[in-house]
Amino acid sequence: MTRLVITTNLRQAPFQNASGWIYIVDIESGKILQRTSGMEPPYRKTDHNPRGGMRGMRGISFYNGELATADYSSVFLFDKRWNLMRVFTHPSVSAIHEILYVKEGVWVTSTANDMLARFDKAGTLAEFHDLRAQKSIMRQLGGPMAQTLRPEDIVDGRIDFRNRSYVKSDKYDRLHLNSLVIAPDGRFYLSLGLIVGDSFVKLMNTKTLLLRLKLWDTVISINRIIRRAFKLEKKILSELVIQPRQGQSAILTTNLHDDWQVYSQFPVSHNPSHSIRILDDGTCVYLNSSSGSILHFGMDGEILSNKKLSDKFLRGLLVLPNDQLAVGAGNTLMIYDLKTRSIIHQIDLSDEPQNSVFDIKELPPEFDLPPDSLQEKVGKVIGFDGQAIIMEKNE
Repeated sequence: MTRLVITTNLRQAPFQNASGWIYIVDIESGKILQRTSGMEPPYRKTDHNPRGGMRGMRGISFYNGELATADYSSVFLFDKRWNLMRVFTHPSVSAIHEILYVKEGVWVTSTANDMLARFDKAGTLAEFHDLRAQKSIMRQLGGPMAQTLRPEDIVDGRIDFRNRSYVKSDKYDRLHLNSLVIAPDGRFYLSLGLIVGDSFVKLMNTKTLLLRLKLWDTVISINRIIRRAFKLEKKILSELVIQPRQGQSAILTTNLHDDWQVYSQFPVSHNPSHSIRILDDGTCVYLNSSSGSILHFGMDGEILSNKKLSDKFLRGLLVLPNDQLAVGAGNTLMIYDLKTRSIIHQIDLSDEPQNSVFDIKELPPEFDLPPDSLQEKVGKVIGFDGQAIIMEKNE
């Protein structure tokens, strides 16, 4: 039996309801063995983003018999019986996407502020890399040139990014760093899911102005009429007939010291790309969520194949044996054969279309099934005091 552990994010979930789950799935039988409600971050009620926002469970990673998983603002470490062992958090680490648990601690994509961070095993912020500091890379990609945080601001946690209401996301989240993997040679591969350069942000500011003037709904309505009249295909998550400017995604490789390189870059429309993975032969697979397609890159970053899988939002990717991949497509788990470039199996996780896969890993055989609710088992995080969490324990 091959059991996968899958985290999900329920878009538009009211703040008083559960916003994400952990699923355990037997992929041979297609059975869902367990559905567990996840941890919820504090301050969710201050987040008015109707999409993902602060909702849901995020990255998953295993190391040395422990499971690390994250919500928006914290990393939780569990043993094989799903007992909570430690929690890591820091004011400068937030909007967590993927994580990677290794010997030196837990690497975290701090998507809120374009930063890659590492907690050591004691939970101290031991290392961080502000990707905007790589000026030559930013120039090459047309990314943001302004460095908004000083190193001392990051260490001291001058801005608490864990409370979304205090942070202007379009100022700090301009690369949407959301995925990482370490290749066998030790190099990191990093996903910049949606690069918002200085010219692109002007268009975002225009949209913000139209929203403030209550004209954006009118703009969208006109675009819908035009699209339907001319039978034009709808872009994922966008009703605009003419895209005024296209964004782009990129993959970086780095040794985290003096060697930063652009591995590949490609245009996208509004949706960030997600979930980079390295195959045994040294090539790379990556999800272009804008087009609902999976990209297969060669060792030098050239595109070997580009296969559309779904009109659903693609996120979550796991390399399986025999050149097969587990892919998250909205509320569905797909098993994709890379050799034949075909979907060989699909498992519907939920009947809620807004409940979208976030990350996928294989659950080690020694792990028990999780409880019905993580929060009921370990308690509720109600706030933070610097790097410490404030928990409301269940009696």
